[in-house]
Amino acid sequence: MDNPTLTDKQRTILKLLYRFRFLTSTHIQHLLNDKTPRLTNYHLKILTSQNYINKHYTRSLGSGNQPAIYFLASGSIKVLQNIEGIETKTLQRIYREKIRSQQFISHALFIAQYYQYLTTESAKSKHTLHFFTKTDLLAHKYIIHPLPDAYFARVDEKLETKRYFVEVIDEGAPRFTLRKRIEQYTDYIDNGTFEEVTSHPFPTILLICPTLGIQIYLKKYLAKIYDESSLDQTSIYVTTQDGAFSGEWEKVEPSDE
Repeated sequence: MDNPTLTDKQRTILKLLYRFRFLTSTHIQHLLNDKTPRLTNYHLKILTSQNYINKHYTRSLGSGNQPAIYFLASGSIKVLQNIEGIETKTLQRIYREKIRSQQFISHALFIAQYYQYLTTESAKSKHTLHFFTKTDLLAHKYIIHPLPDAYFARVDEKLETKRYFVEVIDEGAPRFTLRKRIEQYTDYIDNGTFEEVTSHPFPTILLICPTLGIQIYLKKYLAKIYDESSLDQTSIYVTTQDGAFSGEWEKVEPSDE
């Protein structure tokens, strides 16, 4: 028997999970602007029963009422491959979503949480937000590779735009990989691809660290090489995950040493 026709809202849920990879039911409710979880859960139940999506849900003593974490299931491929802008080869990753590591899932959920934060803050400050996940950026070949975790632009009421690359560093990431990523950014700035393709200034780089120790290390390292590299052509800010939600960013400045 053929699967029933999906509603627009159910298709939207699939597209959100395609973009963000993993979302809690709370995230999905917020992104759909549903006033209560009941309607959101109704659609999630239908999609789950038809193998469009799957979920991780752990109920254990002392864990509280944690929301389920949803991700795409194989049944979604047939729907998504007919949507403009989605490449069929990208959909093959859906077969592996159910075995992603907890770190991968937590990383994806943080991006969703940060997007939710930005939408709320942008509404308060009357900014227009344009947000691109790593999946969204696949279509933009001029963006640095490996791709950043996100890219966003905020437009104020005077139509002035500020642009940002977002890098979320995982706990336990070796320091040499952090230095390598900075080297990739310096090369990207040097080649001028972003400015040439977009005619915009190079975006500000936001580095979100898992611990204060990594934040301190990165800030010192960046300050040391700042004047000796092309990093001085842009602005760089560092913070922790908590700081990203409280606005406690520290700007990288050249070292006095």
